[in-house]
Amino acid sequence: MAEHIYQPPMNPVRFVVLIPHRDAAGIIEDYKRRLFRAGAIGAYSFPIAAPLAAVSRPFTPAELKAEAYALRESSGAEGKDGKIAGGGLQILRYPPEEPVFTLFGLSLDASPPNPPSPPAIYRFPSLVLCAGVFPPCPDIPPPPCFFRAAMVANMAIRPLASGTAGYSFEWKIGVPVWLPKRK
Repeated sequence: MAEHIYQPPMNPVRFVVLIPHRDAAGIIEDYKRRLFRAGAIGAYSFPIAAPLAAVSRPFTPAELKAEAYALRESSGAEGKDGKIAGGGLQILRYPPEEPVFTLFGLSLDASPPNPPSPPAIYRFPSLVLCAGVFPPCPDIPPPPCFFRAAMVANMAIRPLASGTAGYSFEWKIGVPVWLPKRK
């Protein structure tokens, strides 16, 4: 039987993502450093972003704006005061049937918006602010994290032909749309 050799897809996988303001992102960046030092080699394999949906094409500026408004509405629920808070660790797999990406990070308390289909081909059931690919070292708990300022953007990611299969990716994030100010 021939050995299976990993071949990265040539076309990028496209997502619409939520990206926290750099103040909150710095907390997650520090967490990624601690994970990497502890041996979690996938800690730098995904940007600090929460996937909202996998998409067949990039969202238009109007579609991104609609996602930003929906997220702001979710963060404005009673008692939340416009905050999106991170809790314990959660794992997301995409696609769920045969995962190409197994992402881990902080579970966010905002409801995922319901993006238009198409171009959305998969809506993530929950929001996870990613700290990397594959599960982290269990002895490093996630830091408390919350933010009000955030943006929504298109993102394309693809595995690199060189590097470690399953851990080596490149990504590009498009022009972001900020969540509107809370009224």
